Amino acid sequence: MFIQRTTYSLFLILFLVFSSNIIFGQNSSTINFSYKMPNIKTRNGVNKEHYKLLRQKIEGSYNERGKLKVGLNFSPSQTPFEIIPSIEIVDEKNAGDIQTVKVVKVAVYLTITEAENQTLFNQFKTTVIVTDKDLDKAIAKAILQIKTSDSKFRSFFTKAETNILAYYENNCAKIIKSANTYIERKEYNKAYGLLKYIPENISCFADAERLITKIYTDNKDDNCKKILEQARNQKAYKDYPSTLYSLVFIDSDSSCYPEAIKMVQDVKLLMDKEDAKEHMQTLEERKAKFSKMSDLEKIRMLAAQARILNLDFIEE
Repeated sequence: MFIQRTTYSLFLILFLVFSSNIIFGQNSSTINFSYKMPNIKTRNGVNKEHYKLLRQKIEGSYNERGKLKVGLNFSPSQTPFEIIPSIEIVDEKNAGDIQTVKVVKVAVYLTITEAENQTLFNQFKTTVIVTDKDLDKAIAKAILQIKTSDSKFRSFFTKAETNILAYYENNCAKIIKSANTYIERKEYNKAYGLLKYIPENISCFADAERLITKIYTDNKDDNCKKILEQARNQKAYKDYPSTLYSLVFIDSDSSCYPEAIKMVQDVKLLMDKEDAKEHMQTLEERKAKFSKMSDLEKIRMLAAQARILNLDFIEE
């Protein structure tokens, strides 16, 4: 059962990756943001469910394509730009003679920062006054009443985007220099971490592409060995579809590619005839697509699979 679930998950991910556009860093017209859930159970009446509700409220301002109505992307991962929320009870009073009704003033704060060095890009605050017999319900009601269509809320994201683009432009030379230093030291994961989110319309984007290509080519043989070891383990557990999935990502120019081809043939013989026919056809289609990618596109693909394929140099 574990192997079946693993296989299903792997192929679902693979389908999503191969059937969608590959994205490097940030799209030239958008910046991706992630929502950071605070590590609390309850604080002054505010709990995790309230923060989940706030996240849903923010995500609800995005259309079916995942873009905010002002033109920004919301992403749960693969971005260093975090929306850090804070919900506070500013004031709480009782009203009413027969039944106690609470009048609660709730303040909601949003801050956008860069996760690693906590660079501040913009802040937002709104307050809402609500009434309810129950404090928990009052807080939830206040969150639901936040107007995400308000110009102040929209400008919060657009201003953050402007500030992020300015940050990268102003620090281009420094980022490229630091990435070069990391590459010289063979600290590829640190170099890649600096380069992968540089927006396409920033002046040093071409230099970032060149360095990422170098990271890929420098690690091509090591990648091959690690992916091949992953495939061997999957084969040992008779998880043949996942074995073939892993082998897709072995570059034809790498040193262990002949061994990968041999493993494909071995797996084919071990599979049911009909399953082998189906999976081999899919494998060849995906291998052909992967082989036609540029080195830069290949590392984008590998980055999305880094944890599954045990590729240390592009840890997420």
